[in-house]
Amino acid sequence: MLENRKWRAGLCFFAVVSVCVTSYVVLDRRAAFFCAALGPGTKEIFGLLTRLGISTPYLVAALAGAVYFRFLGKNRELANVAAFLFLAVALSGLANDLLKVLVGRSRPGLLLSKGFYGFKPFTSKYIFESFPSGHSNTIASFCYGLYLAADRFALPLLFIALAVMASRVVVGAHFPSDVLFGAYLAVVITGLLAEGFEKKGLKITGRSRMGV
Repeated sequence: MLENRKWRAGLCFFAVVSVCVTSYVVLDRRAAFFCAALGPGTKEIFGLLTRLGISTPYLVAALAGAVYFRFLGKNRELANVAAFLFLAVALSGLANDLLKVLVGRSRPGLLLSKGFYGFKPFTSKYIFESFPSGHSNTIASFCYGLYLAADRFALPLLFIALAVMASRVVVGAHFPSDVLFGAYLAVVITGLLAEGFEKKGLKITGRSRMGV
């Protein structure tokens, strides 16, 4: 069983990386120029959607919920859920930020303004922190974590996550491969974290999802 899970995880990683590489070669530049030509009304709508990918409100709300339910609400399970959501967003975000520095991919703005399309690792500059997408990472970790905890609302949560991911491309902040890998990284870390909580007896969902 464990070997099968490792095999599936490895296959999924290979598939995601393959899609990202293909997107880098075939799609990303085209998407950047296409979105740059979109009208201001479209960009304004997606500009509002993209704010749902800001991590601070989720972190503050989850931390406040964990403290409240643990010490005032006296509901240990809800306290576990809130702590889980906080850690899911925080740890996914930290891993995402580390990759940004290590990879150093240029953002679409640099392609549009100077024609530069490539990498400059270890620069720690915004213009070279395109891969992976932080907003996509945040919304994916929160939505997936909420789904694991609630065991419902899969389609609405997926729609919200995809809308925010698409918004990052439309507003010119990221390429398609950036948002894909950011979301993938979030799902992997959130899933591992949920498994860790369950193994330690920290209940976060109505039924165990381990092995699903």
